Amino acid sequence: MELGQLVVAPLNPRVHTHTLIFLHGRGDTSANMTDSLLRWTRNSRRRSLVDVFPTVRWVFPQAEPRLIQKEGHTWPQWFDIWNILDMSDSEELQAPGLRDSVASVRRIVRAEARKVGGLHRVILAGISQGGATAAHALLHLGEVAAENAPPEKLLEPRDVTDLDEPPPPARLCALMCFSCWLPFPGGSLDETREVIGLGSDNDDEEVEEEDEIVREKGDEIVRHTPVFLGHCNDDPLVFPEYGRQLRDELRGFGMTVDWNEYPEGGHWLNAPQGVDDVVEFLKARGIPAVEEGETQPLY
Repeated sequence: MELGQLVVAPLNPRVHTHTLIFLHGRGDTSANMTDSLLRWTRNSRRRSLVDVFPTVRWVFPQAEPRLIQKEGHTWPQWFDIWNILDMSDSEELQAPGLRDSVASVRRIVRAEARKVGGLHRVILAGISQGGATAAHALLHLGEVAAENAPPEKLLEPRDVTDLDEPPPPARLCALMCFSCWLPFPGGSLDETREVIGLGSDNDDEEVEEEDEIVREKGDEIVRHTPVFLGHCNDDPLVFPEYGRQLRDELRGFGMTVDWNEYPEGGHWLNAPQGVDDVVEFLKARGIPAVEEGETQPLY
């Protein structure tokens, strides 16, 4: 299913260097997420992320209304949850919605990578259930990296004179998750992927070979995509131990994780220190930033 999206174009109209796809939390909307993150969440200089990064295109997908089986009504959620205080309670209910949402987010990542010039220019982010979905989506991007597209569309460009050099690794620019957790923890990377069943079950030898290429590309993306995790100790909905578990699981998959724990901030990004940390993390990923009083880069 194609998800609705709210898009904020780069503040600098002359150049688009990166795209940041941000998934809202359970019961929220893309419009509210956009307003809360880009208008009201500020760093220590009272600047929003869109002010600091004027060459970024912001994409806010909208989760579909899904049935809350425990309560019998629908609201926007990436997947159903039986007990928010114990994510393992009736965990099997999470798989169908998570499968559909990951497939939809993967299509958005593919489309945005083509617009901006490669997966390495795409940041995938989310808060709460959106972050949990983003983490699983990252694990299933092997198909995007392995598809038959010109290499420069999906991988970082390299000098044409260095044809004997191996191509750079497939990766996202970054994964960023706030106040979130990893659904279905405790397994290997392959076991975690298999939980939502997006892989092919066709026994055809050619398909099996294609699946192996997808798996290898997926592993490459996982190993080489840097991660930022932020969690507040006073989060009343997703307890900090869930965030630490996500950190440990991703590190177990071979990922480099920048873990940031804050004393307060509730179920949201810590501000202003947490936003400062996000700014420094994204700057380190090569995203052009403009400090207060500076002129926007025009390239």
